[in-house]
Amino acid sequence: MNAFPVESQQRLLAEHGFAHWFGGQWVSIDDGKEVARRLHVEAETIVTCDLRTAVRSYSPASEARRIWISPLAAGWSHILGLGGSMPSAEMLSTGGRRVFEIHFFGETGEVEPPFYAFDGTGSVDFFSEEEYSAHWEDLEYDGTLSPAEELEQYLIIMGRIAGRFLDRAWVSSQGLLCTIP
Repeated sequence: MNAFPVESQQRLLAEHGFAHWFGGQWVSIDDGKEVARRLHVEAETIVTCDLRTAVRSYSPASEARRIWISPLAAGWSHILGLGGSMPSAEMLSTGGRRVFEIHFFGETGEVEPPFYAFDGTGSVDFFSEEEYSAHWEDLEYDGTLSPAEELEQYLIIMGRIAGRFLDRAWVSSQGLLCTIP
């Protein structure tokens, strides 16, 4: 599996306001409205917008759990955290769905390895899942990567699994801005 994105995933995120923090989920549900329904978001509170608009809605003072649900690839949606905690990967994965989750804390230099949930059960050790090993076997990891480089590798793995990397078309796509109750 040698697919690579056209541009740096980490730099694209940083350019759009996620240089110091990123929380994302790749959800094997094609329909963003179904993702919102699973999260008990009231349909009348959903705002359709692009990423720039969603990011402008973020308020550091707010404790509201805000997310932007966007289409990613056939069979996949992406959830981008904008405030508060991320939705439960285990809950989103019920019914035979898959959810991958990544967190990056640039200020402390921490990147959490991808978390994987399938059919309501989470697996902290994503890299023990043999089913996905082809997606990272050609990537070099020697323990000396910077947090930004480590995040980049995880984002490449997620793009390979979902069949699409984060890109400028994704940034400008119309997603669903939601507040999770």
